[in-house]
Amino acid sequence: MNWKEIKNKIYYWDGSWRDIYVHDTNHQDWDKWVDFVNSNFKIDWYNGKTETDESKIDFEVIKDYWNGKHDNCSMAKVFIDKIQINAHFFDDSEIENDIDPREFTSIKDHDKLIDFMTNLSKILNKKVYLTPENCPEIKLIKVNSDSFELNFETNPNDWPVRNIE
Repeated sequence: MNWKEIKNKIYYWDGSWRDIYVHDTNHQDWDKWVDFVNSNFKIDWYNGKTETDESKIDFEVIKDYWNGKHDNCSMAKVFIDKIQINAHFFDDSEIENDIDPREFTSIKDHDKLIDFMTNLSKILNKKVYLTPENCPEIKLIKVNSDSFELNFETNPNDWPVRNIE
């Protein structure tokens, strides 16, 4: 793989982040996701219920939010070495994480993300996608178990994303 092409087509900095999506999920999928990240990575989790920072995600708090038992959504930062993956627990029907493309400075960083997505795909038995921010229809990376595809056909200048100054 050519790092320059990957950097320019996937981790291009346009002022927006990239989203990692797993569609059609449920509580069981999220529970597996939480177990996976809690067991394998450094976590910085904002507990919306107690409004405190913690080092592990308490899935019961997330479910309580989804069930309307409290009003504050939680957010987690998952660290793969220096790469930060943000997790949002908006609802149980879709896993959405996001990454800052500026953190990807080498093919090794890219490989770490592919490993994360591959393991997640295997654990959930679902496809995992990397897309431009808020553009789930543009699949930059598709991972299905042990296989993955990179999409170099899209032009980052044509992505319908918001630019942030």
